[in-house]
Amino acid sequence: MSSDVLEKRYRMLLRAYPAGYRRERADELIDTLIGDEPTTRRWPSVRQSASLVRGALRVYGGSTATRPTAVLLWQGVHLGAMAVLALGVLIGLDDLVEAFQFGGLSDPLRVLRDQGVHEVMVGAALVALVAGRTRTAAVLVVAAAVVPTVVSPYLFLNGLPQWWAPVVAAPLILVSLRRPADVPPAPRANAVLVTAGVLALHLISAEGFRLADTRSQVVAAAMVVAGVAAFLWVATADQRLLIAVVPTLLLGTLHQLGNTMSTGELLRRPDALPSLVVAVLMAVGAVVSTRLRQRTRA
Repeated sequence: MSSDVLEKRYRMLLRAYPAGYRRERADELIDTLIGDEPTTRRWPSVRQSASLVRGALRVYGGSTATRPTAVLLWQGVHLGAMAVLALGVLIGLDDLVEAFQFGGLSDPLRVLRDQGVHEVMVGAALVALVAGRTRTAAVLVVAAAVVPTVVSPYLFLNGLPQWWAPVVAAPLILVSLRRPADVPPAPRANAVLVTAGVLALHLISAEGFRLADTRSQVVAAAMVVAGVAAFLWVATADQRLLIAVVPTLLLGTLHQLGNTMSTGELLRRPDALPSLVVAVLMAVGAVVSTRLRQRTRA
């Protein structure tokens, strides 16, 4: 009886894997996990649960593909375009709400012209990309990089991060149009989860380091450490995240470079040059390690 319950709970964990992988390997994995000996266990161990989740992340990241490096690069680029557009929408929405809160209601048409047109067009490009309409997304993202600036140069003149979102995403989407036929597109639900994970990384409260209150600084530091550790735990398994996060960090760097500030201030910004350099190095490391594993397996 306990073995049946344990098997059921293992199968629940195996639902983290892609459906095709489960069909081929689920029974083999269950036999390996439970073994032939009778057991009184009713729950998988924490270590086994964590291993299964990381295994699922690796499969989604292309570890079992014929060309894992190609999957890593092409799907990573696609996910990066999706993440940078989502971040642009998130930042734009926050600024749009703030504009209405602080005087924008006196001239709503101006706010909509300055920021609303850009928000709608970037959102439309994101929706098309999530829906798998890559060609439509390519047209929309190029339009989103040009049309709102023609309507109002407000975002461009202020060098706001959301203005850079379609500019950064456009070449990524255009490149992804040439995805090789043997590299499958990222599953839609998985792509949404990856994008949410990258956005969560940007929502970590890093501004707390600047507060005078020591307790607030400690809390902010703990949040940053925990958040980054969780992200890296996932990203070292599904290394597409290391590719996808680079364009989003580029937004902060471009925004800071667009403002006249000292190099010292730029280096202190957690969303600017230092984190971008680290992300690029990790992404390069992911490609190199995947390439080496592919050669070893061959």
